[in-house]
Amino acid sequence: MSDPGGVGGAPQAATRVVVMGLMGSGKTTLGKRLARRLGWPLRDSDEQLRVSTGLTAREIRAAHGTEALHVAEAHALLEALGQPGPAVICAAASTIEVSAARAALTEPGVVAIWLRGAPAVLARRFAGGSHRPVYGADPEVVARDQARIRDPLFAAVDPVRIRVDGRTPAAVLERALSRLRERGVPIP
Repeated sequence: MSDPGGVGGAPQAATRVVVMGLMGSGKTTLGKRLARRLGWPLRDSDEQLRVSTGLTAREIRAAHGTEALHVAEAHALLEALGQPGPAVICAAASTIEVSAARAALTEPGVVAIWLRGAPAVLARRFAGGSHRPVYGADPEVVARDQARIRDPLFAAVDPVRIRVDGRTPAAVLERALSRLRERGVPIP
């Protein structure tokens, strides 16, 4: 996907920031703010699915099943990472379960941001989203179960880790910008 070194073997500057986390963690909110601040295009999984299929994630799952949704979400991430130029990419939570997606998240030039929150906080945030699939009657149980499976996978890609509990979107953005500077992302 990318050249591992820059001029003279220097590390390649990060040109892709992937915002990831469980449903309700604030991926799209942070992604929009980061894209605006960096002056980079935003590639959001939910929007990519709507453009490519004409359906929301919830509609894809209802019509074709969870596996088809997760395949489409992984394809959207890999496609976004494969496009030329810098970008802020909001990845669906399910993509972390796909080995090709995890490998792509560790490529040179890619920095992943993992937004983390307590299951109760995330459940309150995603329970009312009409575009999100419904995976069970109790959103907190769903968030807890997904965290148990996905948190170790998120951690494995050496992401910037940001807790969202009790933080405003502005505070999350400032934390992200600070950590991205540390990872070599040029911040205007």
